[in-house]
Amino acid sequence: MISAPVSSVPRHKVLVVDPIAPQALEGLRAAYEVTVRMQPSVAELVDLIAGMDAIVLRSGVKLPADVISAAPQLKVIARAGNGTDNIDLAAAEHAGVQVFNIPNVSSGAVAELALGLTYAVTRHIALGDRQIRGNLWKKSELAGMELVGKTMGIVGLGDIGSRLATLANGVGMRVVGSVSRHTPDREAAFARAGITLMTTDEVLRSADVVALTCPLNDHTRNLITAAELATMQTSSYLVNVSRGGVVDEGDLYDALVRGNIAGAAIDVLAVEREPSRLADLDNVVLTPHIGAMSVDSQRRIGTMLLEGLALGLAGQDAPTRIV
Repeated sequence: MISAPVSSVPRHKVLVVDPIAPQALEGLRAAYEVTVRMQPSVAELVDLIAGMDAIVLRSGVKLPADVISAAPQLKVIARAGNGTDNIDLAAAEHAGVQVFNIPNVSSGAVAELALGLTYAVTRHIALGDRQIRGNLWKKSELAGMELVGKTMGIVGLGDIGSRLATLANGVGMRVVGSVSRHTPDREAAFARAGITLMTTDEVLRSADVVALTCPLNDHTRNLITAAELATMQTSSYLVNVSRGGVVDEGDLYDALVRGNIAGAAIDVLAVEREPSRLADLDNVVLTPHIGAMSVDSQRRIGTMLLEGLALGLAGQDAPTRIV
C-alpha cells in the first residue's frame, strides 16, 4: 500500500472521478474522507463537488468554470497525469484553487504504446486478431510493412516524443520530427540524439509513420485536417497518442476511406465514450486512451499524487503546481 504522508491526517473531503492505482486509492482512504464516482455527468459533478476540499481526476472528466464555482471550499484539483486541457485553469486561479498535475511520469508508457500501435496497424495485428476470432483466415490479405529502414515522423518532441524517437531508432527506423520552437542549438541537440528536425509539413510529406505526441492547445487544435492528410504518402500511417482535438476525425475518416493514407492508430478520440465512425474501418486500430495506463506508471503517479495532495491541502505548493 502507498502510504499518505503524515501531514495529510486531517479528514479533508476528497472526490475521485477517474481511475487511479488501487494502492493510491487505498492511501487516500486512509487519510481522507473519500467519495468515488467514476466519470459523473456535469450535473452529477456539480452536486458531488459541493463541500469537497479536493478533486482527483485524469482526462476522462472535464472541470469547466461552472463546476469549479459550485465548490466554494475546494482547495485542490489534482490531475493524476500530464495534460490539463480538461480543466478551466483561469476559473481555478480566480477561485484560489491550486491545480497540480504529474507530468512526464507516464511518458515512457505512452511512448511504448505509440510504438505498439505502430506495429499493430502496420502489420495488421489487430485486424488479424479480429479475423481469427471469427474463424477467418485471410493470411494473404494481411501483408504489412516492416519498420526497419522506414521513417518515423514525430510531431512534438517533448518527453513523450523524444522517448518514442529513441524506441524508433532502436528498431532501425530513421527519425524526423518537428517542434514548435526550432533553433540551431535544438537542431544540433536532436541531431546528436538521432533525430532530424524538419517543419511539420516536411514531416508529413516524408514519413512512413507520423506520430502525434504534441499537447493540445490553440496552436495544435485541428493541426491535422484534410489539407495535411493530403500531403502524406498514400502508404503512410498516422498514430495519435496526443489528444483527439489535434486531428479532425471527419477528415481522417474520409482520408482513410479514400486511400489517401494507409491506416491510423488512435489512442485519443475527440469525444470519448461515444461511438466513432473510425471503428467501422479495418485499417484503423483504436484504444481507449490507455497511453499512461501501465501498472508501473500508475504506481509512480499514485505516490506523487498523495504527496502533492497532502501539501496542497496543508496550504503548501505541490511540486508540480500549475496555478
